[in-house]
Amino acid sequence: MRRRECTICHVVESIPRRLVFRIPGVALVGVFFAFASGSVVALAGPKWLLLLYLIPIGIGIWVLRTRTVVEAETIRVRRMLTTRRVDWSDLAGLRVRERKWVRAVLTDGDEVALPCVKPRHLPVLALLSGGRLPDPTEPPADSGNDEAPAPSAEIASETGANA
Repeated sequence: MRRRECTICHVVESIPRRLVFRIPGVALVGVFFAFASGSVVALAGPKWLLLLYLIPIGIGIWVLRTRTVVEAETIRVRRMLTTRRVDWSDLAGLRVRERKWVRAVLTDGDEVALPCVKPRHLPVLALLSGGRLPDPTEPPADSGNDEAPAPSAEIASETGANA
């Protein structure tokens, strides 16, 4: 007899304990080309032009270091020179700019930019937060009203606004 797997257990097991948002490693290809093209200028001129190598090296360090690490207990924000740890209990909410960036709003009013985290990542953040953040893709909870709004009413209001 074949054993049935529990689908809920499978879903719970597939939730990662840690998620890293970072700049894709393929960005280092651009850094390499900047380094190579800077070599033509740096080696052909005076010795002080060798300082041009610092630009692609700095960009490479920025690409390798900048990230947001989301875990069940904390969010760690790594920038080029600093690292900041934010506990979920210190988080009041998120401030989102459509399709651009996400910032963590702390209980004391400070905001921390979450590098490499985009609004499309919010459902994953909600999942890893363990219920501390609402999932924006879930429909709002029913307020006791049994009637759902008719789709034609929504379409009518949208077309009415454009007219």
